[in-house]
Amino acid sequence: MKSTLISIALIYTVCCLMLFVLQRKFLYMPPSAISIPAGVEPGVVDIGFDADGARLQGWLLNGGQTKALLYYGGNAESVEYNLDQFRSLLPDYSVYLIPYRGYGPSSGSPSEKKLYTDALQVYDAVQGQYAEVALMGRSLGSGVATFVASRREVTRLVLVTPYDSIENLAQSIYWMFPVRWLLWDKYRSLERVADISASTTVIYAERDEVIPEVRTLSLVQAFDGRAPRVVSVTGAGHNNISVFPQYGLALRQALD
Repeated sequence: MKSTLISIALIYTVCCLMLFVLQRKFLYMPPSAISIPAGVEPGVVDIGFDADGARLQGWLLNGGQTKALLYYGGNAESVEYNLDQFRSLLPDYSVYLIPYRGYGPSSGSPSEKKLYTDALQVYDAVQGQYAEVALMGRSLGSGVATFVASRREVTRLVLVTPYDSIENLAQSIYWMFPVRWLLWDKYRSLERVADISASTTVIYAERDEVIPEVRTLSLVQAFDGRAPRVVSVTGAGHNNISVFPQYGLALRQALD
């Protein structure tokens, strides 16, 4: 019995150690680099930013508008796949689709601190060109969006399939491990809410299989008296929410 307990303890310790050492391999799932040949996508130009030793390389849609939208994608999302939808829904916005460091054509390696720093640098580089700047964050990107919105002047904030914190989300998945002690990148959006003044819309999937509804509603409730507009997209899952007409309508209304 004693040897069995020791073996179980050793296995548990090794699992904790693996989670600790490899956690960013579990958290970040960068898609491969994709290039868009010049002239193939109308109204799209390549654009890049130097940020703390990395080169953030992405795309600008509808340049020259008076309003801008900075988009922060989901984990494993190739943000350029949104070009057609944003072109259709947001013709009056200059839309910045800039993959995170280590994602797509951007160099570097992702971490919570670096993604925050990069996002602020991109915001500071473009905001002077526009009368209004809005932010949109999907899934992982909702944590980046809430961070920027809590530290910069933003007119509108759209959060798609958001969470209250990666810390709470990870603990619910890996309930058998002391995740709160092991995690480096916690993305505590819940703590940013008090400093967000932008008009906010939350769009989430009724059948989200990745981020439980309770994690989204926990974030919504934190807004307290400044409750955001909340839209549940009927029948949608985490990865296919953007193909539902209700999503497009909610996005358009949020940014009008």
